[in-house]
Amino acid sequence: MSRSFFLIVPPSLLMASLLSLPVMADPMKTDWGRVSMEGSITDTACAIDPGSLEQTIDMATLPIGQLVQNGVGDEHPFEIRLLDCTIVHPDPDKSNQQHFVVTFDGAADGNNFAVNGDAEGIAMQIIDDKGNASTPGVQSPEINIIPADMKLNYALRLVGNGKTLRAGTYHSSVRFKLDYY
Repeated sequence: MSRSFFLIVPPSLLMASLLSLPVMADPMKTDWGRVSMEGSITDTACAIDPGSLEQTIDMATLPIGQLVQNGVGDEHPFEIRLLDCTIVHPDPDKSNQQHFVVTFDGAADGNNFAVNGDAEGIAMQIIDDKGNASTPGVQSPEINIIPADMKLNYALRLVGNGKTLRAGTYHSSVRFKLDYY
């Protein structure tokens, strides 16, 4: 004779027994991690607008005759925009930063900037809005910080470098830095 047995377990007892299983398991294991951070606080009178940091200027096509006749090519303007300019230094023991100078730097060709490529007999010149030409690695004349108008206007142009002119493509790269005082 076979008998069947049924075990009737109330739902609350079943639930309590299932919830107690983790308590009977190994003690809880804790893992630790680490978050590192890095940054800087700068002490400058102005910030350079991100749109001014990396610029590409299309110099267009220049007829070699124009360079022979005029000695210079057309001007191609560009600007360096400054943001959040403050002329009052946060440390009262230090002088206010009311002036700055710009230094353009790159491969030199005399007092101008060298170009690379197939074209020969040319160099690139950078001039400011007052007509001052920049010399590679040499600071510009002092510029006053005027918080209302923080746009520095410059222009690029090709100039002859005294060598025989040869038509062709060219390119150049120039860096700039601002020093405040």
